[in-house]
Amino acid sequence: MVTIKDVAREADVAISTVSNVFNNADIVSEETKQRVLAAVEKLHYIPNMNAKLLKSNRKNTIGVFLTSLQGDFYRVLTQAIHLQCKLNNYLLNIYVSNDNSPDEIYRMIIASGVAGAIIYHEDLTGDYVKRIATVNIPMVFIDRDSKGKNVSGVLSDDKLGASMAVDHLIKLGHKRIGYMHGNESGDDTHRYQGYVEMMQKNGLPIDEDIILRGYYEESLAYSEMRSMLSSGVELPDAMFCANDEMAWGTIQALQDVGIKVPEDVSVIGYDDSLLSKYYSVPLTTVHSPITEMGNASATELFRLLHDEGDKSGTVTKLSPKMVYRSSCGKHKEK
Repeated sequence: MVTIKDVAREADVAISTVSNVFNNADIVSEETKQRVLAAVEKLHYIPNMNAKLLKSNRKNTIGVFLTSLQGDFYRVLTQAIHLQCKLNNYLLNIYVSNDNSPDEIYRMIIASGVAGAIIYHEDLTGDYVKRIATVNIPMVFIDRDSKGKNVSGVLSDDKLGASMAVDHLIKLGHKRIGYMHGNESGDDTHRYQGYVEMMQKNGLPIDEDIILRGYYEESLAYSEMRSMLSSGVELPDAMFCANDEMAWGTIQALQDVGIKVPEDVSVIGYDDSLLSKYYSVPLTTVHSPITEMGNASATELFRLLHDEGDKSGTVTKLSPKMVYRSSCGKHKEK
């Protein structure tokens, strides 16, 4: 068995330096840290801080590593994963690391002692993924087209979902269609691509004055929309928002200045969150297959864990669907 002494010898540092790297101490230079991590990867070493955990029943524990727990997306996702864990006699631990660096997330996964990891972190890429795979921790990434040995991806086709949403608005006769961005993330990027391509396909202009950013939050979307409305910009025919919370913030901002939804402006969301059907204006939205992503990610992780032969990863892409409610109507000339 490889020990911490072997790592120290390979990296040509003291044992205490290796320990400081594992504990993320600031006293270690970046060059030394990288040399130690390279030795860890080369020797396939699992830190001693993890050894007791690996000998315990946490061999039957799955870890879910997320950027947040706020909102319906994370609740629905983790519930689906938890159910699959129960059915397979595994425990589930949830780790939230919103502002952590990729290096810190990597150490968190290594130190967790979990048998496998389901990960929703865009920043954890490249060498970090390879290092985790080398210590035989299978991984399934949510919302990422990624595969390799012991690495799989499960994602929703957000570009397709956005295209469906914009196509619906265009078929209702809307031409001046705005977009409300979420965070600077992969899912928002794909949704915006779908919006842009569908607008271009139909020869419709994209006006930067009605391209806003609400960071997936209702209150920020409300503020952004109110600012746009007070700026004198020509009113859009419709707004496509990258999630339901922002769509509801947009609706409230419009209503608060006397603009009716959908009579004056149509609004469409994304995700089909639990509350979307209960808003005062029930929300037309794109149903994102969140439960299906949770089920598929856990099922794929158990395959990687238990398949004695093929450890090659796969990519599973799930399709969204439209949900038609009351927040969109036919275009009326202003």
